[in-house]
Parts: sequence; C-alpha cells; structure tokens
Amino acid sequence: MTARTVLVLQHIDVEKPGMILEALHDCDVEIRNLLDAPSPSAIDLPPVSDLAGLVIMGGPMNVDDVAGYPALKLEHDLVADAIAAGVPTLGVCLGAQLVARAQGLEVRTAGQLGLGPEIGWSPLRDVDERDPVVGPLAAAPGVLHWHGDRIVPGAETPVLASTETTPCQAFRAGPAAWGLQFHLEVTPALQDEWLADPSFDAEATHALGAGAADRLRADARAIAPRLRPLAEQSLRHVRSLILDRADAGPRSAG
Repeated sequence: MTARTVLVLQHIDVEKPGMILEALHDCDVEIRNLLDAPSPSAIDLPPVSDLAGLVIMGGPMNVDDVAGYPALKLEHDLVADAIAAGVPTLGVCLGAQLVARAQGLEVRTAGQLGLGPEIGWSPLRDVDERDPVVGPLAAAPGVLHWHGDRIVPGAETPVLASTETTPCQAFRAGPAAWGLQFHLEVTPALQDEWLADPSFDAEATHALGAGAADRLRADARAIAPRLRPLAEQSLRHVRSLILDRADAGPRSAG
C-alpha cells in the first residue's frame, strides 16, 4: 500500500462505492471487507500514514454491535486515527455512524427514537451551502435515504443537512472528514443491484408498501440526471483533498 492509496472499507458486497469510486478514477483505490475475515485484527488495516484517503461504506449492522462484528471496533479506531491525522475521510450511512462514534456522538436505533426507517428518494433540508461537499446538494431534487439508525449530533456538531425524520443527515468532523447518512454513491444501476437482493427488496416493501421497488426505480431514474453533476461536484472536492495529501508525500501517524 502506498501513500497515494485510498482505502475503501466495505461491509457487504452490494453496498459498493459506486459514484465515489468513479470520482477516484485516478487514485490507487483498495477495497477491503474486514467483516468477512474469520479473525480480524489491527494488522489487517494499514497505518494512517499509508493513506491518502479513507472511505467507509454502509451496511445493515448496528455501529455498536462489536460483539457480533468485532471488525467494527478496528474500523472505529482507524477512523478516529485518520480524522486526527487529517486524512481526507468520507463515511456513508454506517460509515457516517462510525465517524460519529469516533467523534463521541451517539447513534440510536429507530426504535429507540420512536421512528421508522427512512427509505426513498427525497431532497435534503437545511443544507449548509457553504460546505464544499454537502453544499452543492442543496440544488438536488433528491438523494437516496436507506437507514434506520440515526446519528444524534452534539451541541457543537457542524450539522450540514437534515430531513424531516433525520436531523443529522450530514456533518463535518474536522477540516477533511464528512459523514453522510444518505447514499450519494448510488446510481440507478447500483440501486437495481440492491433491489435484486431479497433482503433489500423486503426492507423496501416493509417501509414503503406494495410496489416499493418500482417506485424506487422510477424515482432514481427521474432524479439521476440532475443529481449526478451535483454529486460529482461534491466528490471532486473530496478527491482534491486526497490528491493534495498524496502529492505531499508520506506522513507520520500524527
């Protein structure tokens, strides 16, 4: 692994980096899934000094279920070290929750909050348009939400966007780290892969009722043409931070 490497932590096969991977086309990207390792340990992850960037994808597991998924503790520690060292970091859904926990924030289940899952395409609210990653999405007709657990922001958390049932849809963790509760990476084609998975299809139907998959597909195809250039603008900023770090050469772990 070189200092130009972007490590992508994936938790299940179908939750791929999608548009994020497209944005990092000229970076050295390595995708790992520690949850598949029989006995994951810290040696399965690189030191932050080897990283130009870190991306943490989503997954159906609870962020605090380290008994069921011991690798989550290793990921938590790596995320905390990466943020402290100034490594450009982007967490998506479960990844955002790992960033939140690394910042000492709570993550509560939908049941604890008396809420249901948030699944479907809808616009963000209260977007901080000054933010270079989330700001462009103020003009987006919708993004894909697919989560049950919610991040509980602290009094000093820089919250960048919300929706009606999720007060913290995006937040910043220092100068080069973001958590996105929504799925900016998802294209219509990637969503089709999700919906081909019986567990995703059942989850959507439970949340949205009969015809959920058709509704999600139609919304994705209607929204994608206007969303894509805005998402690309957002991800270009992350890429620029990663390339700046890579060009600056090796660092200590901080």
